[in-house]
Amino acid sequence: MHSHLIFQLNKQFPNPVPTETLSQQFNCSATEITEAVEELRALGLVIHSYNSGFQLASPLYSIPGIKTYLNTQTFGTQGLYLFETIDSTHTYVSNNLSTIDHGSVLLAYSQTAGRGRRGRKWSSPIGKSLSLSIVLKEFSADMKPTLLTQLTAAALQQALSETGLPVAIKWPNDLLINRRKVAGVLTEAMFERQVLQAITIGIGINLNQSQSDFPTEIHTKATSLALETESPFFADKLIAQFLQYFEQFYQDYQQSLDPEPFLSICRQESAVIGEIVTVVQGDKRRDVEVLGIEATGELLVRDLSSQEQMTLISSEVSLRNPDGSYI
Repeated sequence: MHSHLIFQLNKQFPNPVPTETLSQQFNCSATEITEAVEELRALGLVIHSYNSGFQLASPLYSIPGIKTYLNTQTFGTQGLYLFETIDSTHTYVSNNLSTIDHGSVLLAYSQTAGRGRRGRKWSSPIGKSLSLSIVLKEFSADMKPTLLTQLTAAALQQALSETGLPVAIKWPNDLLINRRKVAGVLTEAMFERQVLQAITIGIGINLNQSQSDFPTEIHTKATSLALETESPFFADKLIAQFLQYFEQFYQDYQQSLDPEPFLSICRQESAVIGEIVTVVQGDKRRDVEVLGIEATGELLVRDLSSQEQMTLISSEVSLRNPDGSYI
């Protein structure tokens, strides 16, 4: 009942929904509705009580809501799972890989052990952010898994841009709005006896956080869609749009092995091309000018000290903001 209850509350947001109305919709007693609300509250979701009714504190996505907009052949139609809270969707996939189909999509209101690149913790306050994993089991041997991060970043940039916001890609896996991080991508391969079994692509999007929801150390580096649009953000349509862009790019790449359709977006919407950035490789740091993105997905840069041109495959790239902070 949880997902459908959230769907009904979301449809009326920001107005409360009378308990009697919910009882009629679900053909159950008012007591059962109240018990379901209390179960959601116990997970950490904020649901207000008003005059014998209930109101969400902020919009929440739901499976019925996403399916209202979803128009894919594979991704999200082969399996669409929603967890209120979980350690991480990636861990769940790893532990249940044999029973999860190609194209399955897992979502969570909160991850207690979610992480980004290089093992960093991804801040995921319950009900205010999106955690999503896509499971890939069908891929050509000639496809380059390293390019899937940029394919996903391009799909996410296209979907986020539907909001009208200026969304840029910080190579290879971060999405920025006004030079603050709003989303990130993490691609991981799963092997068994050195044979590739699956690839999971995880994304995290900041949806309805206020500035105070972010840890102090990233206050000046992070933003949310609610902060940027100055209104509560409804994510059902965004999720469906992202899956549609992802499916288009993935199927085209699988068939043609040509990464140019999504790499061209990574170039056009780049936050780093033409910028001076700091590259971190192990314990070494160097300042470089970013010249472009190669057909291989590698970052083409010029070292400011040696003037040498080089390509980067997978490095930490820090973009300096006008206030001196780095993202």
